[in-house]
Amino acid sequence: MRLIATSDTHIRNPEIPEKLLFLMESADLVVHAGDFDSYEAYKKFSEFELVAVRGDSDDSELVESLPETAEFDAGNLRIGVVHKGNYINNFDDLIYRAMELEVDLLIFGHVHRFIFEKVKGKAILCPGSPTEPRMSFASCAEIIIDGRDIRIKCHLVQPVFCSLGGEGFEALGWRR
Repeated sequence: MRLIATSDTHIRNPEIPEKLLFLMESADLVVHAGDFDSYEAYKKFSEFELVAVRGDSDDSELVESLPETAEFDAGNLRIGVVHKGNYINNFDDLIYRAMELEVDLLIFGHVHRFIFEKVKGKAILCPGSPTEPRMSFASCAEIIIDGRDIRIKCHLVQPVFCSLGGEGFEALGWRR
């Protein structure tokens, strides 16, 4: 199973970065961790099989129609989605949130940069922002579930002008 996770798109019009669109077209499921900004952008993402939560910048129509949290099964993995936690410099609260929701992987947004951490048997993932990165590169995440093997890949979705270059990198794999 192949999922594409994104967040913090902050799109006022339905224009989605071309590479993100390409990745979503071949995914089994798209996960959006909030901050579409506009209902028009949400409608564009809704053309795909979508799990989404509301963010703190979403318009009132989205706040009323999208949940604050979502949980679902993908293969043998239980996944949760939230927009943000109560973090300042670390993400311990999101590990505890994953425990509360009884999920193996918690996808979150709000920080606009790619983050992956695994603590106490729980994993947290922020796919970054494909349109408005903060101290990072424009990105999304690919989650590949093959039986008990899980791989997380960071995809760069806008041109990068630094030594990192390339298409992205594999953040981590783990076996459940």
